[in-house]
Amino acid sequence: MSKLTAESFWVKKRNASFIKKHSLSIPQKNQALIKTIYSGISYGTEKIVYTGSVPKSQRKLMKCPFQEGEFGGIVKYGYMSIGEVIEGSKAYKNKYVYTLFPHQTQYVLDEKDLVVIPSSVPIKRCLLTANMETAINAMWDTLPSCGDKILVIGGGIVGLLMAYILKTIPGIEILLIDEDNQKSKMAKLFNIKFSQKIPESYQANIIYECSGNASVISKLSPHIKDEATICILSWYGDNITKVKFGEEFLSKRAKIIFSQVSKVSHNRSKYWDNSDRKKLAISLLDDEKLDYLIEKNMISFHDLPKFFLNISKHKTFYCKVVDYGAKKNVRS
Repeated sequence: MSKLTAESFWVKKRNASFIKKHSLSIPQKNQALIKTIYSGISYGTEKIVYTGSVPKSQRKLMKCPFQEGEFGGIVKYGYMSIGEVIEGSKAYKNKYVYTLFPHQTQYVLDEKDLVVIPSSVPIKRCLLTANMETAINAMWDTLPSCGDKILVIGGGIVGLLMAYILKTIPGIEILLIDEDNQKSKMAKLFNIKFSQKIPESYQANIIYECSGNASVISKLSPHIKDEATICILSWYGDNITKVKFGEEFLSKRAKIIFSQVSKVSHNRSKYWDNSDRKKLAISLLDDEKLDYLIEKNMISFHDLPKFFLNISKHKTFYCKVVDYGAKKNVRS
């Protein structure tokens, strides 16, 4: 095999980025060469990385599996990649795979780090895998059941997927809250009850906070039942907020959980690992309606520095797709 090269996207400290060309090592036994077709931008998290807002205390904990460089310096970051195996063993060659690799045109990985995408699921839809894993992990953290009354705060991708999988439980009541009434259209597509604000008398025994806005936590105290659980799926970066813990939070013995997706919930870690949870997430994407969560207008890989330069202006909540200019006969 001739010398391999690739191009990758890097963040330069804060509010700056660039494309870098570099060589790749030749794949060895039990390794694969993957040509990238799409990667996905995790908007909230990658905005925190781009703006240099990762707290110093969390820089080791928040590293991605294949990240290069360090937060606060020059870093290659990302964790949603779809590609085709160009070189590898018979079990993987010419297969479409999902990986946790950053934004890069091609790369070499151990085959154990690849998840083959089943033919029943369109490959672009698999960019929702990480968000679906987040929802699954939150479900395992809270163990909702029939009869539960649930609030989902925030109608972005994670909030919608959270409500979407919760709806599979019989006898459950779900209300999705978002100040942006445009989200009501998406909620209607998924047959999810929607409101711009929490009804005054509404009380829930499980609340999922998916808005990315820590200030909403203080507003939840009038809306919790006794022994309620508040599960926080948002990562607030280095933001600081005040929370009124002295009212119903205390008297009603509220429980607050931060659901972090890098580790499988302790409620299921005996039976599931990260790899199996990823496969489960992909299997749950076998629904055409989920394509509504994916941005139709793709971003060219080489335009990533321009996109991130204007990241604060991008208000749509859909999954943002990076296109690598793959051939037209790629499986949709």
